[in-house]
Amino acid sequence: MWPEIALESDLNFHIQGASMNRTSRFLTSAIVFTALAVSLVPRLAAAETFDVYPTDDLFGVINGTAPGDEVIVHEGTYSTQQDGGSWLCEVVLAGTEAAPIAVRAADGETVVLSGDPAGSQNVVNLSGTWFTWSGFEMVYGSHGLRMYPSSHATIENLHVHDTGDVGISANAPGADYAQITLRRNHVHHTGGTGECFYLGCNDAACAVHESIVELNWCHDTIGTEQGDGIEVKTGSYNVIVRHNVIHDVNYPGITMYGTNGEAQNTVEGNVVWNTNDNGIQLVGDAIVRNNLVMNAGANGISSNPSQGNVPRELDITYNTVVGAGDSCLRGNQWNGAESDSILVAGNALYCGATTAIRLPDGSGAATFADNAVQGVDEAPGGTFPAGTPEDDLLDPGGMDLYPTAGSSLLEMGDAADAPAEDFNCLPRETGAPDVGAYERSADANPGWVVQPGFKECASTDGDADTDTDTDTDTDADTDVDTDADSDTDSDADAGSTGSADGGCGCASIGTAPAGALLRALFSATL
Repeated sequence: MWPEIALESDLNFHIQGASMNRTSRFLTSAIVFTALAVSLVPRLAAAETFDVYPTDDLFGVINGTAPGDEVIVHEGTYSTQQDGGSWLCEVVLAGTEAAPIAVRAADGETVVLSGDPAGSQNVVNLSGTWFTWSGFEMVYGSHGLRMYPSSHATIENLHVHDTGDVGISANAPGADYAQITLRRNHVHHTGGTGECFYLGCNDAACAVHESIVELNWCHDTIGTEQGDGIEVKTGSYNVIVRHNVIHDVNYPGITMYGTNGEAQNTVEGNVVWNTNDNGIQLVGDAIVRNNLVMNAGANGISSNPSQGNVPRELDITYNTVVGAGDSCLRGNQWNGAESDSILVAGNALYCGATTAIRLPDGSGAATFADNAVQGVDEAPGGTFPAGTPEDDLLDPGGMDLYPTAGSSLLEMGDAADAPAEDFNCLPRETGAPDVGAYERSADANPGWVVQPGFKECASTDGDADTDTDTDTDTDADTDVDTDADSDTDSDADAGSTGSADGGCGCASIGTAPAGALLRALFSATL
């Protein structure tokens, strides 16, 4: 990869170090270093593209990247085990805004990164700035991918499965995660605590902020200890969770804690079905809109205090919930001093066999408006009777919750409370919008019909971007995690580094690769 430099043959130096005085040793060293620099500068200055095949040292190449480089990995299975037997594999990608680093699977090729089947280490520990990690199938290990301090990072198009613990995590205590994008990743059949995505730490011991989690597909965590779909922990803020498909999970499909007074998080355009717990579980400090929830084991949408945060600054608007073991919408301890910052508006809540809205402690000063309800209603007002799901929705049994021509939801909302777009990412009526997650504009659903797989947004601009700005009990009381943000790894995932090796080729965290150092050193001279 790099030109070999034989000092004796190419530079004709015969160093007799023992017989040289201090001055001659210094001069000789300077000459050698200068010659080395001159010989390497043309090669090291420019960004490069590296094609890697199964016989190559994949992680050695990755950890040798410099700003602007791209690593394209070709089809095959790449083990993360080192020559000495350890499965610890750490990757550091130090890109810049002007020259980000990209590490990706080759287009149309299956590239498998295989960790320890016994789960002794995460498949990959990843950190850095201004980078993309894309296209890999990641199997076994403890966490599939565990991120350490990172910013301006995009993790996309991964297939993570059969892990010993979490699928994808950003939960290293003390770490800061800024402007992270997790997009179009498929995570399933996790183990241990089993979350598909675990973002942030308990009690704000680390935080994710100004970040986006979108268009992912998470399923089949039911056999795990916990198994949330997407979990965003206390103190993480301004995180947008949108257009994700989550089903057949053990804990809530989406779990969102408080922000400790920072900017609200957003939960938008997601679909969740078949949970053993709540569909969407919140504390407060969140905007929750245009979501679909079906067949939740406990509550469709639930809010309650946790980890020092209380329900506040909470907007639950224009969601559709069909079927829940306890209630479609539940608010615990909504009678606090800040309950006047809670808004529940324009939701379609079908829980005819249970409760549409449950408020065990009363509603306090929360505002309710234009909610369609079927089932017991404990709201102080702001509701109207919905029809049956079969009358109001195209095919509830087939998970098509788009309104029918005679639906009770049509034109019953208020544009002042309604999102600009609906679940399909299509514009809402600016006068009297339809209640629930959809705005009816045609006889047939004009967007993606819910099914296992990735959601497709029907936005007129062709993408999913609506705004880039950035417990198994039925009382939904606290749900404090028992994993305490740590994985099951026995040795090094909390920060020890191991050594460089000839197997995985992983450099120690915090150690710049030699190639990157040299390029950085000489780039200013060009």
